[in-house]
Amino acid sequence: MPAPEKPSDDAKSTAPAEQGDFFRVPARFGAVPVAEEPFGYDRERRFEHHYPRLGLPFQVVERVETGAATRHESDELLPDGLNRLFFGDCLHVMRMLPSESLDLIYIDPPFFSGRSYNIVFGDRYEVRSFSDIWEGGMPGYLIWLNARLFEMKRLLRSTGNLVVHCDWHASHYIKIELDRLFGYDAFRNEIIWSYHSGGASSRYFARKHDVVLWYAKNSSSYFFDDSDARVPYTDSTMKAYNKTDEEGRRYKLIKHRDGTEEKVYAKDLERGRLLTDVWDDIPHLANWSGEKVGYPTQKPERLLDRIVRALCPADGTVADFVCGGGTTAAVAQGLGRKWVACDISRVAVSITEERVARILAPRLPGLITQEKLTATSDQTALSLDWKLAPVEDTAAHRARLLASSPIRMVGHTVEHFGTYDVERLTKMSEPDFRAFVLACYGARKWVGASPHIHGTVSNDVLWIGKPDEADIITASNVRDFAQAVLQSRGPAERNAIMVAWNIDPLARAYAERVVLLGQQRPAQAIKLTLLALAGEEFRTLAVRRQEYRPLLTFVLRPDIPRIGVRRLSTVRYEFDISEARSMNPDGVLTNAQWDFGYNGFFAPTADYALCRHAATDREATTFVANLRAEYTFETAKPGTEVTVACRVQDDLGGERTKTATLLVE
Repeated sequence: MPAPEKPSDDAKSTAPAEQGDFFRVPARFGAVPVAEEPFGYDRERRFEHHYPRLGLPFQVVERVETGAATRHESDELLPDGLNRLFFGDCLHVMRMLPSESLDLIYIDPPFFSGRSYNIVFGDRYEVRSFSDIWEGGMPGYLIWLNARLFEMKRLLRSTGNLVVHCDWHASHYIKIELDRLFGYDAFRNEIIWSYHSGGASSRYFARKHDVVLWYAKNSSSYFFDDSDARVPYTDSTMKAYNKTDEEGRRYKLIKHRDGTEEKVYAKDLERGRLLTDVWDDIPHLANWSGEKVGYPTQKPERLLDRIVRALCPADGTVADFVCGGGTTAAVAQGLGRKWVACDISRVAVSITEERVARILAPRLPGLITQEKLTATSDQTALSLDWKLAPVEDTAAHRARLLASSPIRMVGHTVEHFGTYDVERLTKMSEPDFRAFVLACYGARKWVGASPHIHGTVSNDVLWIGKPDEADIITASNVRDFAQAVLQSRGPAERNAIMVAWNIDPLARAYAERVVLLGQQRPAQAIKLTLLALAGEEFRTLAVRRQEYRPLLTFVLRPDIPRIGVRRLSTVRYEFDISEARSMNPDGVLTNAQWDFGYNGFFAPTADYALCRHAATDREATTFVANLRAEYTFETAKPGTEVTVACRVQDDLGGERTKTATLLVE
């Protein structure tokens, strides 16, 4: 039997290749095993053996709305009809959000370029997270990223898009993982964002581009139409077509070697040229740009504007789970898209919050009246009469601006996951406070008749104190709770837990007597545990995974007793908050920000968003806040009244703002 005829080399080169076959990788490549699944993935546990689930409640710390009070239609993702800004680890935040609820996810994750480079703000959670990223080198980085990309795929609608912004350090590794997560056919573009700024090298060609990887959930994923996918021609191209015929069409003359001339008409000259996958028309942000907010890796709004317009429908929802300086949220707000943003740094969330709020309510003159101040008789070194505004004034000014703003834009909530502001908790209603504590513990509300039991989970029975920070567990509380547990639960179900801000020593003594009596009389057996809400024991019981316990924290705001001032020259002053301190155990002030033109919305003055210096220990580079700042009021005329605001953050997520008003001499 004759052997089958071999195809020619030409036939091989022109034969169509099935994409599935093309992408199918061998089980082994020589002696090296080749994985078909994303790095770190397990078929049964997915990525949860690396990052187990952590179920904690969201704490809404602020609702930002204008006087127009416009809202989106509420749904599971946006239950209040407001956009959402989260402070917390994005992986755990994403796991709390509903599937198939987002149209576009853009992320600009930490580049694989070194631990110190990516620790931008120095928050303890940021340092902890990035230490985890770099611990295992490139494999550790990819597992960290894949766990989050996996959740993003779940969150995208069937017509959704994912955009991952990276650079040369890991773009090729990330693309391989995205091919495995989304499928090779889901890849749409490797966009090259080319720019001219940055340093050069004498050892290699200057690196002047970032890589933007676009993956679509399926073939019907949204993409804007031809008319939107165009950019203007360069000035040189426009000038070349400098002639117009009798029908108004623009053309240029080309002279051939034989002396003849030919008219070459411009095609779609006015409409612009079609976008390609090389974007060289958007420069890096210059240091003098009004967009700069102090975030070192901040991306220009034009770049995000193009991505959002291209890949998210007008009524769609955009998300950025590593939001940094807040560019994505600000662009989505301006374009009228719904949005969700998240960052593990409290400083980043603060910058994003104020950046979006200023879109809702631009600085409108005359909305804030300021009391006139006069200089003291001493016109020398300390010649200013200062009025220290109460801390509440910043919120009051801000609320007044928002209420006065007629802009019909949807506002947002600011929500914390795992790091909870004590002062706000103490202002909650009793039912809301108890529901919050039960959610931290993973318990459900008690549905029995006794008013002295508030929740249950498994064999645990819970009693929750009041939100007032002065509230304590008393001996009478222990007595009433113990009796209720004995009457409603069997001996094997009497693990009784009491949680409050503080505990009376007499209550502890009484609880010990109750437990001792139960040991003597089996019918009255009960185990009583009294916990301080912000204590280590509560954290240990609420968060069973030891490595996750630092993620559940109750934080106090820093204290800024006063703002000192020293006049250096005619309109230059030194401001001093050296008495400021963190109120949290082992807390360190990591950053100070200054707004020298405060008008209701805190907006750090250029170069004053990150006022800190590096403090290197054996594990990582962190930061300590600079508590003195100098500023020149160059445009202020003598006698001008200005309001200065200072905001400090500690490394546990605590934040406080202080304002002061002065008369510039």
